[in-house]
Order: sequence, then structure tokens, then C-alpha cells
Amino acid sequence: MNCECGMNGLKVKKITVGSHVNPEYWHLIDDDFYACQNPECDIVYFNKLAKFTLNQVKTRVFFKATGSSRPLCYCKQVTEEDVLKTIEEGARSVEEVEKVTELGDGKFCVVTNPLGRCCKEYYTKFINKHLSIKERSIKKKLEMAEEEEKRVDSCCT
Repeated sequence: MNCECGMNGLKVKKITVGSHVNPEYWHLIDDDFYACQNPECDIVYFNKLAKFTLNQVKTRVFFKATGSSRPLCYCKQVTEEDVLKTIEEGARSVEEVEKVTELGDGKFCVVTNPLGRCCKEYYTKFINKHLSIKERSIKKKLEMAEEEEKRVDSCCT
């Protein structure tokens, strides 16, 4: 089913919707819903009879949020900022980040995550992207240091 914005929705259980929608809207939850993952669209959940926008949801929705404090793991309340700090402090793999932050250890995703799914798919991509960025940065710094060393050596001989 497509959202009003045209994006295909991801099916979400009503227990998930009920966990994130403000209580005054619970009476509208009578069937499964779809989640709109378009970050430009204000609609979070929708079906044929109802829709819930960002201001009707009590949870900070990672696929709609901006900034480094976006949630990655709702069960353990780990944000992108937490992961970036862990990588900066020396974590070199997804497993090391998981161990330090406890990412993926929650097991209550159906109610804590706005998509009702395990966050591993999403945080693994994020971690790998930032590990790669850090690795490229380190390589560039090493290359620059080697260039500087060659320059110093060549001018002093």
C-alpha cells in the first residue's frame, strides 16, 4: 500500500503502532498499518482508514529524524551519536560497537522500534559506513605524513 506521498509503505503490526502513537489516537487502531519511510513526509503510519503524522506519535522516529542523536536501537536507547563516539574511541568492527553499546541486545523490537523490526539491518549499515569513513581518514593522514617525510628528507640531503 502506498502513502499519500507515493512511497510504498512497510507493513507494521497494530501492537507496534499502538506503542508509538499518542494514547488519544488508540481508538483508531483497529487493523495493521503501514509505515512511510520517506523522511520528507510527515506521515508515520497509515492504512485505508487512518493516518498518523509525526505530531501524533510520541516516539522519535529514526527514519524521519535528523541530527546525530537519531535512535539506532530503541531497546537499548543507543543513538547514532553513541555509535560515532564508540568508533572514535577505537571500535573497528560492527561486533566491537555492539559489545560496547549493547546494540541489538534488546529483543523487544516489535514494540520499541517504530517499524516493529530488529534494528540490526539499519545500524549495521550505519556502522559500516562510518568505519569506512574513519579508515579512509586514517589512510589519508598516513599518506600525508609519508609525503611530508619524503619532502623533509629530499630537502635536507
